[in-house]
Amino acid sequence: MRNPNVREAQKKQVLSTKLTENVSFLTEALGVGKSFDVIYRPLEFWGRACGLFFVDGFAKDDVMNLITINLSRIERGELSIDARTYPARSPDEPDIERVVRGARDGFTETLVFNTALTRRRLRDPSLRMEYIQIGVRSQTDVAISYLEDVADDKLVDEIRQRIKSIDVDGLPMADKTLEEFLFKKNWNPFPFVRYTERPDVAAVHLIEGHVLIYTDTSPSVMITPTTLFHHIQHAEEYRQKPAVGAYLRWVRFALMLASIFFVPLFLLMSLEPEWLPKRLAFLLPEKAGNIPMFVQLLLAEIGIDALRMAAIHTPSSLATALGLVAALMIGDIAVEVGLLYNQALLFLSISAIGTFATLATNLAWRPVWCGSLCLS
Repeated sequence: MRNPNVREAQKKQVLSTKLTENVSFLTEALGVGKSFDVIYRPLEFWGRACGLFFVDGFAKDDVMNLITINLSRIERGELSIDARTYPARSPDEPDIERVVRGARDGFTETLVFNTALTRRRLRDPSLRMEYIQIGVRSQTDVAISYLEDVADDKLVDEIRQRIKSIDVDGLPMADKTLEEFLFKKNWNPFPFVRYTERPDVAAVHLIEGHVLIYTDTSPSVMITPTTLFHHIQHAEEYRQKPAVGAYLRWVRFALMLASIFFVPLFLLMSLEPEWLPKRLAFLLPEKAGNIPMFVQLLLAEIGIDALRMAAIHTPSSLATALGLVAALMIGDIAVEVGLLYNQALLFLSISAIGTFATLATNLAWRPVWCGSLCLS
């Protein structure tokens, strides 16, 4: 374990009149050599040694050139320079993690921009950004981010060793491919990590001791380790009163459970109607149909997933028309001809709403067979 007095000693440290002592102190405090985006450049002007510390992504090339030019012309006592800058492209708000109140910026596909957005919110000298390249052919840039005095050393070492041991030609799907190599439990449908495109969410998890993995060409950041409850947290909840935020979180949790268990429970009641209390008998169809209930639910499940995929590839101007066709024509006709029951469509609709209320896209699934296995 690290000595807790180290942080206090850093706070009390004062600058020295000797350049070498100042450089040593700043190198240790800022993690130069540990974080790939914190850079030190030794310089010499008019026979006097000096140096520059800067964060890659905050400092532009033209600004650095102006600094070196001005340093060559500087007079005694004039050494106050503001060289901070932020990514030139305005990051857009993520579509999935939108908020009514809060920041509107999100991660982009550039690794350095993403690390800069995180450091803008977490200006802690113990924040580390370790740089690793993966892929013999792709040479994909990956960064491991953590707070050195908060995160667990064993967790950081385990993630670092797993990433360095990956031997592959490239990462064509960026962080998703990296996740499969890290955990290797591809048959388990439940997620092992959480993805976020919001810098404020990433900063909060860093403070909590999580380890973040940035992958170049991906606008999302991988948060490790996580539990099921991490996937129902949303930034909007922290912009409300505690009671309101807790209520919204429990509603989201209930919808997530409904998306998994509502349809299997309805199937169970249909197969074993005697288990259902008489006052709830209206939930079941009045008569048996020609098509087994399991087949009906499976067809409707495939239909909902097909509509979701079609909506993704449909232009926005035609999305409303696609919804009308699905609801009025396909849905009504399927009920009239006896292909589906109204109760089946009701439970599937509630399940679909619960799926869309879930933040994590890797939790957006509700197959009938999986829930049926859970109840069997």
